[in-house]
Amino acid sequence: MRQPADDRARYYRQLRATVSGVFLPELTSATAIDAAALVDRILAEFIVEEEAAVDLSDRFGKEFSALLGEREVGPVSPERFHELRRLAAHAAAVDADSDDPGRRHEGWELVDVERRFLEDVDGLRRAVLAEHTSGGEPDTLTECSITRQQLTEYLRRRLPASPDVAVTALTVVPGGRSKETMLVALDKAIDLPPHVILRKDRPVGVLPTKASDEYALLRVVHAHGGVPVPEPFFADDTPEELGEGTLLVMSRVEGHKAGEFFPDLAAPTAHQDALGRQLAAALAHLHSIPLARLVETRLDTSQEVTEASLTAAVEGMAGRIGQLSGPAIVAVPLARRWLLDHIGDVVPGGAACLLQGDVGLHNTLVEGDRLTALVDWEAATVGPPARELAAAWPAATALMSWDAFTDAYVAAGGSAVAIEPRAIAYYRVFFALGACMSSRVGGDLFRTGAKRDLLTAHSGLDAHFRAQRNLARALHDALGEA
Repeated sequence: MRQPADDRARYYRQLRATVSGVFLPELTSATAIDAAALVDRILAEFIVEEEAAVDLSDRFGKEFSALLGEREVGPVSPERFHELRRLAAHAAAVDADSDDPGRRHEGWELVDVERRFLEDVDGLRRAVLAEHTSGGEPDTLTECSITRQQLTEYLRRRLPASPDVAVTALTVVPGGRSKETMLVALDKAIDLPPHVILRKDRPVGVLPTKASDEYALLRVVHAHGGVPVPEPFFADDTPEELGEGTLLVMSRVEGHKAGEFFPDLAAPTAHQDALGRQLAAALAHLHSIPLARLVETRLDTSQEVTEASLTAAVEGMAGRIGQLSGPAIVAVPLARRWLLDHIGDVVPGGAACLLQGDVGLHNTLVEGDRLTALVDWEAATVGPPARELAAAWPAATALMSWDAFTDAYVAAGGSAVAIEPRAIAYYRVFFALGACMSSRVGGDLFRTGAKRDLLTAHSGLDAHFRAQRNLARALHDALGEA
C-alpha cells in the first residue's frame, strides 16, 4: 500500500542520510562517489515531488487553466496539473504556428507559466540538496566491462614490441553515456607510457558514434597546438573478447573534471577567471584549425548552415522529443517556432569551423589554475563557431562574465562575428532544445528497458528537468535579444 506523501518524503530523506553518512565515507573509487551523487539528486527530486507537488500543481495549474480558458473548480491535483501541462503544450503548438500575433502572445504566456514552475521546482531542489545529511543493486557502470587479463592479452597481440606488457590496474572513469572510459596502468610497455586512457563503445549509447572516430580528429587537434587534448596512440576494432564496436587508446592527462554538464551542480570555486580565459583561448584556437586538415576524419567539411539545414535540424529535434516518452513540455513548440522564425539571425553566417560539439565543465579537465584538457570528442562536427560558444555559455558564465569570456575569445584570435548577440541567443535556444532531446532519449531508453543503469535513469529525471529549465531560460533571454 502506498505511504502518505509526508511519510515517503521522510523515507527518501533517510535514504539520503544513509547514502551520505554510511555509504559515502566507505567509497573510494571515483565511479562509486559519482554514482552516490546521482542517487542523491534523484532522491532530492522525489522529496520535492512528495512535499511540494500538491501546492505547485494547484498554483501553476490554475494559471494554465485560466490561460486555456477552462473553469477549474477547487484545487488542481498533481494528476490534473500534468494533464493541463499537456493541454498547454498542445495549445502552445497551435498558437506558435498562428499568423495572429495575439495567439502567439498567448503561447508565450503559457511558456512563461512553465518557466516559473520549473524555476520554483529548481529552487526547492537546491534547498533539499543543501540540507545536511548524516547517518541497491550494483550498477552496470561501476565496474569495467573487461578484465585486466583480457586487456593484457589483447595488448600483447596488438603491440609486437611489448610482448610482456601487463595491465596492472583498470578503473572506470565516471560518466559517459555512449562510451566507456577507463584508466589503464601498464607494466613493461615499450610502445606506450605507463598510464593511458582506453575509450570503448558501449552496446547501447545515446550517440551513434564510434570511439575510433575520435582518433583521426584528435591527431589533427593535437598537432595543431593551442588546444589541450590527450595524445592519441591508436584506434582499433574491438576484439570479440572485449565486446563489440571500437576502441581508442590515448595518453592520460593530469587533472580532474572541472564540474558538471549543468554548472549549478558543480563548478570551480577557485581560479575561475584564469580557467575561463584558457577555455576561451582553447576554443579560439580550435576554431582556427583549417578545415583542409580534417580530410582524413569522418567529418563532412563541405556542409553549410542553410535555411534548409537549420529547418531540418530544428524540426528533427522537436519531432524526436514528441516521439519519446516523457512529460509534456510547453516550451518545445514555441522554441521550434522561434528558431524557425529567426533563422535569418544566423543565415547567412560566417565561415564554418571545427567544433568540439559538447563543450562544458563535464568535458574539461583542470589542475589548479590550469586547464589541462578538453576531452570526449564523440560529438565533434563542423559548423558555425557561434553554435559552440552558445553551448559553452553555461560553463563560461559559471567562470566569468559573458563579456569577459567573449573578449578573451576574440583576443586569442576568435572571430568577432561568432559573438554577435543575436547569433548567440539563437544557438542557445538551439542547443537547449538539443539537450532536451538527448536527455529525453536517455529517459526513454531507461523506461523501455533498452538501457537500464543509474546514469541513464538520471538522464531521464534530473538531467531532463534541468534541460527543460534551461530551454525555458534560453527562450526568455532570447526575447530580450530579438
